[in-house]
Amino acid sequence: MHQNTTARLWNGSYILILAINAMTGIGFFMVTPILAKYLINMGATMALAGIIAGMFSITALFARPFAGFSSDKFNKKRVLLLSTVLLATSTLCYGITANIYVLFLFRIIHGIAFAFSGTANTSLCTAVIPKNRMGEGIGFMGLSYIMASAVGPNLGILISGKLGYQYVFFASAIVIILAAVLMNFIRYVPSEQNISHSEGLKFKVKNLIAKELLIFAVLAAFFSLMNGLISSFLVLLGDERHIAGIGYYFTVNALVLLFTRPLSGKLLDKKGLTFIAFPAYILSIIAAILLGASSALWMVLLAGVFYALGQGSCQPAIQVACVKKLGPERVGVATSTYYIGADIGQGLGPIIGGTAAGSFGFSSVFYGGGVMLCIGLIVFYIYTKNANRKVALHTSEKAEL
Repeated sequence: MHQNTTARLWNGSYILILAINAMTGIGFFMVTPILAKYLINMGATMALAGIIAGMFSITALFARPFAGFSSDKFNKKRVLLLSTVLLATSTLCYGITANIYVLFLFRIIHGIAFAFSGTANTSLCTAVIPKNRMGEGIGFMGLSYIMASAVGPNLGILISGKLGYQYVFFASAIVIILAAVLMNFIRYVPSEQNISHSEGLKFKVKNLIAKELLIFAVLAAFFSLMNGLISSFLVLLGDERHIAGIGYYFTVNALVLLFTRPLSGKLLDKKGLTFIAFPAYILSIIAAILLGASSALWMVLLAGVFYALGQGSCQPAIQVACVKKLGPERVGVATSTYYIGADIGQGLGPIIGGTAAGSFGFSSVFYGGGVMLCIGLIVFYIYTKNANRKVALHTSEKAEL
């Protein structure tokens, strides 16, 4: 894999990738909070709107292993460019179709493009980051996506309120196309080993999924499920409970994340994932309870703070742990394996939430998300307990020798 050997992190290509990551993120976050409401206005039931919203991530789930394989074996820049153009095309098509089932098809295409774009973007980023500054470089990449999460949702809500839903999709597509144009200025030369050996191009399981990282994918899934619930149903919750300005949740959440991300990266290097994960799950559970009980904007904003401190510190730490465990030669597979869990959670969240909201109301949606986070906390406790037991056993065996 091509690896940047310069000690300079802030090189031109890296800065361009950060900008591209932010722009594609803005395009994505513009659409996410208004899609369910748009579908309901088209005549979809709450359950169907949840299924269509969630199908994006379910589709991405199945595409991820092939996205990781492609990013490791082919020209990363070319994979990123093609997938980004497809992202813009599918987003544009949301605004020009009046048929729910045709939109459902474009949602599937959007999910495939998103899987390849996100994986290739991370993989290309690692190729222009100095090896000794990998954690720092990936951390700043996460910050660019956080900035997108602060701008995108409110921008989408604002445009939909002023001009209509279709203009949100048109604006999103324009932003993503501009990101694709910037890719032409990235300086990247793929190494020969990425594109030459036919043996390396075989679809072996190890080239698609890293089995040793599946536990991390499961841990990421619980956070992503809550992410899916928030992104799909928060605006609808605000409408039902007459909470004005609910889009400020995303702004507050993103601002806290800007401070949380750099700190969590340092804590991961010094203290390890266990030190971060336990309090992160607890803070996220508190956020879910606040959202389920919210009757005023201050409760929603407080939930945004707690969730940023929780999910914002743990989820990127899990991703970095995956990349470090496999090393730079398999960063595509590491990234795609992590996103398998993220996609499962992000996809199931809207589907389950749509059914729950239609039958039991929005409180059940967010309380249910809190229950899933509790299960995630238990899973992580069991994982750490077993890992510590294996370490203790291995140390004991070495001592006997």
